[in-house]
Amino acid sequence: MKQKDIVMLVVAAAILLGAGYLAYTQLLPKKSTGPKQVQVEKVGIIPTDMDQTGKGWLNDTAHVHDFDSPVDLTGLGNSVPFAQ
Repeated sequence: MKQKDIVMLVVAAAILLGAGYLAYTQLLPKKSTGPKQVQVEKVGIIPTDMDQTGKGWLNDTAHVHDFDSPVDLTGLGNSVPFAQ
């Protein structure tokens, strides 16, 4: 074998080893050492008799952010899109 062939063989082996390691780490799941603890935040019901400080805090945009995206219903060609 020529030296060029040996270099190409080493490069091909390195590529195959790298691809094999990447496939091994991505496709096989990690073994867990114990049960995973899932943290869940449970939000209670907002009482109807909340005081004004609580309502003011909920209306303050510095503390509370509305993640609801507005739905654009313009250009549908229908004045009543939900047929009420």
